[in-house]
Amino acid sequence: MTAFTPGATPAQPPSQARPPAGSAPIEPDAVIYAELKQDVGLMSELTHFVRASGYRCDSISGLAPLAYGHGFKLVCNHFNYKYAIEEKDGHSVVTVLAAPF
Repeated sequence: MTAFTPGATPAQPPSQARPPAGSAPIEPDAVIYAELKQDVGLMSELTHFVRASGYRCDSISGLAPLAYGHGFKLVCNHFNYKYAIEEKDGHSVVTVLAAPF
């Protein structure tokens, strides 16, 4: 899974606290899978897709590949929101997770 094509979201004014392209800032104590730490583009896509799906992700607390299937686990807002982003039946789907990171 390399790209998501979520629907367009309304334009937001530029903010000094956020990196460009709709990404959320990475928290200082974030737990990011080693091979994904430098993939800022992927982090931006995932946070945008979560937001476009109607969920919150104002900062990144964690990111890792899913242990099952093809996709990622994204944790946001100081470990308060946990999501699985994966391909299902040819579509990208965001699922809210209750389990700890």
